Amino acid sequence: MSKEFLYALLAALSFGIAPIFEKLGLERTEPTTALLIRAGITTLLVSLFMLGSAKSGTWVMPDGRSLMYIVLGGMFGVLFAQFFYFKALQYGEVGRVMPVVGSFPVLAFLLSVLIFGETVTPAKAAGIVLVVVGVVLLSD
Repeated sequence: MSKEFLYALLAALSFGIAPIFEKLGLERTEPTTALLIRAGITTLLVSLFMLGSAKSGTWVMPDGRSLMYIVLGGMFGVLFAQFFYFKALQYGEVGRVMPVVGSFPVLAFLLSVLIFGETVTPAKAAGIVLVVVGVVLLSD
């Protein structure tokens, strides 16, 4: 098994487990408070990981352009996405919310074609159709 596939499976497992805990946590917590706690814990844990594993002088501040893109990615991928996701979990069932939230690869793929010129193949197009059909079936 390749490292790429192993890490992708571990990410999928983590993404699959997280909503259960988050739904339980949102029963008596406002989404904004939950987002603050989640972001704070993530920041703390990543900071400790970097301090514990980084060799002296290996951390380099990204250039301005890269930093801007990373900040924008954080705003959309963490702040906005997590807030709307928590709001959806607060009001909806995990089994209905997650397929819709999990459809983000469709948009990411379409944007990658438009922005980076990535190739659309019949297999990729079929995959997109299957994801959309899966979202519709699971959201019903």
